[in-house]
Amino acid sequence: MATTAPLFPCALETLGDLVPHDGILQPLELEDVARALVTRAEIWEPLVRIDRAQRRYELVYEDERMDAWVLSWMPGQGTGFHDHYISSVGLAVAAGAVREDQMRYGMPAIERHLRPGDARHGNPSYIHRVQHWEGEPAVTIHVYSPRLDWVGQYRVDEDGVVRREPSPGRNELKDQLIAEGALNGVLERF
Repeated sequence: MATTAPLFPCALETLGDLVPHDGILQPLELEDVARALVTRAEIWEPLVRIDRAQRRYELVYEDERMDAWVLSWMPGQGTGFHDHYISSVGLAVAAGAVREDQMRYGMPAIERHLRPGDARHGNPSYIHRVQHWEGEPAVTIHVYSPRLDWVGQYRVDEDGVVRREPSPGRNELKDQLIAEGALNGVLERF
């Protein structure tokens, strides 16, 4: 089997003692790995980036079953609503704070403010958006299994129809819906 070089250089050769077993990890296991990475500041601190123009993400580790990322968030930066295709996710806050929203049908979105020590997890059907809340930068650790190769980004078209746009998982997710005001008054109906 031919191997290809990773698109991004990894910070670590192995997560060794942080990963509980070989094979695909379950959502709660991913959250545990993200929490463990937060406690290892020597791993993530060198990867923190302050960039007011765009949210920054740096690869910590990847193999054929998982990947782990350090995300740096500045004011005004967010992802927009998205899913993780076939990947489960665990995320933990290392510094500052982010806001996570989950869309609900017929009710306002569930809003959570996540601060250092807070963590979340979700299976492949988990749809959420994340955005900067406090700190310059806010820093989060995200771990996916299987590796995050694809995401679905949710957009509202000119007729108000919500569309899912598949996108490579290594592309930057944009918070266009919020920035363009496309969801003003829409989410209150969900």
